[in-house]
Amino acid sequence: MMYLLSPEGREAMRAVAGRPMLYAFDFDGTLAKISPDRESVKLSRSIHEWLAELAKRAPCAVISGRGLRDLAPRVNGAVPYLIGNHGLESPLTPSVTLLWADGICAGWRAAMKGELAMQLADLGIEVEDKRYSLTLHYRKREEEDRIRPILLTLLSRLNPAPRLIIGKQSINLLPPGKGGKGAAALELMRHLRQPAFFFIGDDETDEDVFALTEGLAMGVRVGLHAGSRAKFYIKHQGEIEDVLRFLIHRLDRTPEQGQRADRPAMTQCKEAEHDG
Repeated sequence: MMYLLSPEGREAMRAVAGRPMLYAFDFDGTLAKISPDRESVKLSRSIHEWLAELAKRAPCAVISGRGLRDLAPRVNGAVPYLIGNHGLESPLTPSVTLLWADGICAGWRAAMKGELAMQLADLGIEVEDKRYSLTLHYRKREEEDRIRPILLTLLSRLNPAPRLIIGKQSINLLPPGKGGKGAAALELMRHLRQPAFFFIGDDETDEDVFALTEGLAMGVRVGLHAGSRAKFYIKHQGEIEDVLRFLIHRLDRTPEQGQRADRPAMTQCKEAEHDG
C-alpha cells in the first residue's frame, strides 16, 4: 500500500482529480471519528465545510453501514447522495427490494427476541436494528476472539441464512445476495454518468469496494492494513481533512499549501465581504 499523502500518493491523487469522478466516503471511522457511543458520532464543523465544498465541484456521496434515517442528520446536507445499510438502502433501490429485506429482517428479529435471546444476552451482544439489516455489537473487545465463533454458530440457525460482513467489534447481517457497498457505488457512478469513482473507507466492510475490478479509480483505507485490497492508505482518520483540502485545491487549480489557500472558499468569501 502507498501512503496517500506522500509525494507519490499526491501525484496519483492529482491524476485522479484531473478526470471526471464520483467521490465517495465511508462515514464512521472515515469522515467522523469512531466512538463507543454510536449516537454521539457526527461530522466536525471543518470536515462538514470541506466536504460541502468538494460537493460543489464534483459529485459526492457517503456510503455507510448506518441506515439512511440515522445517517442523513449526521451528514447534514454536506453531500447530495447518501447510501445506507451497506449499500442496500439507496435512492436507486427498488421499493420491492426494501420490502423484501424488511420482511427477512423481521424474521431474524423475532428469532433474536425468542429462541436466541438468552444466548445473545449471555454473550453480551447488543442488537442494532436498521430495518433492512441488523448489526450485532460486542460489548467487550478483549473477548471478541472467544465470542465471534459462538456467535457465528448461533447465526447459522437463522433462516434464510444472512450474508455476513465482519466489522469492528461487530457482525453485520444483510439479506442473502443483496447489498454491498461496492455494487451500490458502481450503480450510483453509472447513474450519474461518471466514468470512475474515488473511495475512502476504514474497515472490513469497505473491502467490498476495494475488491472491485472496474470503476474504482482509487481506493484508500484509513490505517495501514496488510490484508487490504486498497492500493493507498492514510495513517489515521484525522488526515481525511488533508485529503479533502487537497482534492478541492486540485479541482480549483489553486495552491495546495499555504494558510489562506487551505481554508474553505466560503470562509474566504466571508472574509472578503468583511474586508470590503
